[in-house]
Amino acid sequence: MHNLQRKLILGGVTCVAGAVALMSTFGAMPVVAQSKPALKCAAVLTAEELTTIIGEKMTDMGARERGPGETECPWMLRGGTGGFKTVSVQFYETAAIKASPTASTPDKYFEMIVSAAEGTASGKREMLTGIGEKAAFVPASPQVLAVVQRADGIARIVGNNLTKAQITAVAKAVATP
Repeated sequence: MHNLQRKLILGGVTCVAGAVALMSTFGAMPVVAQSKPALKCAAVLTAEELTTIIGEKMTDMGARERGPGETECPWMLRGGTGGFKTVSVQFYETAAIKASPTASTPDKYFEMIVSAAEGTASGKREMLTGIGEKAAFVPASPQVLAVVQRADGIARIVGNNLTKAQITAVAKAVATP
C-alpha cells in the first residue's frame, strides 16, 4: 500500500471514529424544544372557540404560512351532525396588505376579497354590523364566506356546510383581538 493511501484510510477511520464519538455524546443530551410562535390565523381563532361555535370538535388540518404576513388555518369535521364541514381562516397582516400591488390599503383589500367572492358566488354581500372595523357575509352553496377587517389585518373565513349563524359567530370570534 502506498503511503498516501495509508494516510487517507487512517484519516477516514479517524474521522468516522470522531463522528461516532460526537454522536454518542450529543445524542444522549436532552433536546430543548424551541417553541415557534403561533401563526396569526391560529391566534385569531382557537380550536376551543371553533368547537364552541360549531358544537362539535373539528380536526385541525395544520396551520401554515402561505407567504410573508399571510397565514391559513383549516379545520375539518367528517361525519358530524349535519355531515361534512370545513372552516378555513386566512389572515392577511397589515404588512402583507401594504405590499399588495392591487389593493394596498385595508379598505381596498377588504373590497377586493368581498368582490371576488360575489363574482363567483350566487349571492351578494350582506354587511355584518358590529363586527370588527367592518365585516361582510357572502352566501354560496354549500360554502359561505365572511370577511372581517380588524386594526391589524383582514381575515377571510370560508365555511363549508355551515349556517349563516355559525359563520357569523366565527366572524365575531375572529374580530376580537
